[in-house]
Amino acid sequence: MKALCSFVVALLLTTVTFAQQAASPTQDPTALGNAFFKAMLDEDGTTMDKLLASDFRLTSFDGQTIEGEQLRQAVSGGYVVIETGVVSNTQTRQYNSDSAVMTGNWKIKGAIQGQPLVADAAFSVVSAKQGNDWKIVNLQFTPTK
Repeated sequence: MKALCSFVVALLLTTVTFAQQAASPTQDPTALGNAFFKAMLDEDGTTMDKLLASDFRLTSFDGQTIEGEQLRQAVSGGYVVIETGVVSNTQTRQYNSDSAVMTGNWKIKGAIQGQPLVADAAFSVVSAKQGNDWKIVNLQFTPTK
């Protein structure tokens, strides 16, 4: 009986360890992009820090460039609030095992510095492998009708 209990405990621990490893969004460029949009929706600057490269740049709807730290502060500080955000039509293309581009559409409703934001946008998320992890290096939004 003890052997059976030990086997079950070992199996459970192995399953938990595997699930934790598989769940890391930095191990896959598509999961990385999806985790970014979830972090925006959750206003989770801590997760965003883990996803963005140190030299990250975002080109916003109006063509302005925002650095990673500015974006993280805006999201964490409530300056950018996404009430709803639906990602669709995604496609990820990977190049040479160390770079990838995820494209798709994002329909959002929220506010930027208290000003209402309702938009449909096409996006491109450019990711690069840094060490063993994928990081987002660039993100561009283009308004669509």
